[in-house]
Amino acid sequence: MSNLKIALIQGVIVLTPTYSIAFLTDKMIWTIPMLVASGFIAASFKNDTAEKKTDDDREDHDIEEG
Repeated sequence: MSNLKIALIQGVIVLTPTYSIAFLTDKMIWTIPMLVASGFIAASFKNDTAEKKTDDDREDHDIEEG
């Protein structure tokens, strides 16, 4: 359920400024940069802890000693 909440918050972060700029300026030239900028902010909102995968299944004969 928390992923849905985060997605909704990210959507609000992106869509609110973008539609506000589109409505206030009535020009598309300001909408695209606002969409990109707010997208960066929304992406940094989620605390994503990705696990690094290591290859621990290698066999001893794969490593040659010289």
